[in-house]
Amino acid sequence: MGIVSQLRTSYQVRPDTKPATSKHKEMLVVMTGLVYIEQNALLSGAQLDDAKRSVRALFMRASGEETMLRKLVEILRINKDLHHAFSAIAKISARVGTSVGVISKKVNYLKQYVSRLSITPEEGDAFFGPFITFTQDFQNNIISFNRHMEAYLACKEAEAKRTHEHRIAQEASVRLKERLSGKLGRSSKSKGVKDTTDEIEANIKQELLETFDYAESHTNLADAQRASRLKANDITELLEGLRGMCQMAKNPEMREAERVVSLNARPYQDIFKLFVVALRKYPRLGKIQDFVLDYFKLYQRAFGMFSLDFTNFNKAAETLAANPEEYFDAKRDDEDIRIKMEKLRKIEGMIPFLESAGSCLHEDATESYPNFSKRLSGIIGLVSSEWDHIGEELLLAKVAAEADLSTRLS
Repeated sequence: MGIVSQLRTSYQVRPDTKPATSKHKEMLVVMTGLVYIEQNALLSGAQLDDAKRSVRALFMRASGEETMLRKLVEILRINKDLHHAFSAIAKISARVGTSVGVISKKVNYLKQYVSRLSITPEEGDAFFGPFITFTQDFQNNIISFNRHMEAYLACKEAEAKRTHEHRIAQEASVRLKERLSGKLGRSSKSKGVKDTTDEIEANIKQELLETFDYAESHTNLADAQRASRLKANDITELLEGLRGMCQMAKNPEMREAERVVSLNARPYQDIFKLFVVALRKYPRLGKIQDFVLDYFKLYQRAFGMFSLDFTNFNKAAETLAANPEEYFDAKRDDEDIRIKMEKLRKIEGMIPFLESAGSCLHEDATESYPNFSKRLSGIIGLVSSEWDHIGEELLLAKVAAEADLSTRLS
């Protein structure tokens, strides 16, 4: 059964709780939103099923429950965050991979360039040897960074799965304990059962309550969290090593104060100082000064970008952890990031549209349904609105929703 058909069925069996015209207006907004959402697959299968189950609560205001309109907006916000997370992770992965490729090409070019120069052994020892070694080490570190980031994503996804499993097990444990508390261990003396039976049942109850503590899921979660934490520490340590290298490629006057150095930290040569000394000793190196300094700049930019990428990745991973089920549903449904980006654009239009249309519901209680319908069409067609890019499709969704709503049996 389609979502519109379910809405109509739910609407017909729901007792009146407010004037029909007011209900019709709200139903039109909700149905328009749901038709568009379903046509563009903006909800996962589980979310769509949840929307269908929640449809009967559309007009239940007295209980204090959220309306369906508010629920739709909240679900769309979750999906918006998820698609942002996908986008961020995809961009970070692509950017890191591209940067590794670019820097690798520059390292290879540097080796070829230096090999073509008529370098004396003294010049090689004074600067070019350490310079090539330094640059090669930097390249190796960013290749490691890329590899660690890929592994870190796998760790965070595994942690999200374990978090979801732990949450389910915890809820099941609570429910079982509540049932056991009510059904086992009760005194049955009134039924003529011996006291020993009561004692056995009480012991069984206590043993169950003590052992069913979702231990396995808790252990699995702890292991996954530990793996994520260790991988994050590896990346942090690697970034700190890159930072230390960048310090050696800076003018000493521009360097940061020394931090506490890790026991695993590798000392690097002061490549900037080596170059300054070599320039004074071998004036002809001045011809390639800009060339060398461009590499020093490359180190700084790469480190700064990778540090930001790691920070942004962790922010995206928080969304993953908060909504693991929706994340993996979305990942399975749309492997192509371009599809996710298009859905994100549509979601970013739907949220303000539903909020704007919802606010109009209470502006004029005396407004007739036909007049509200025309006003809703005007809202959809607003030029330069946040939903302007989906306006035409929204109007078509409204036509379909209104056709179903207007032909229902009283």
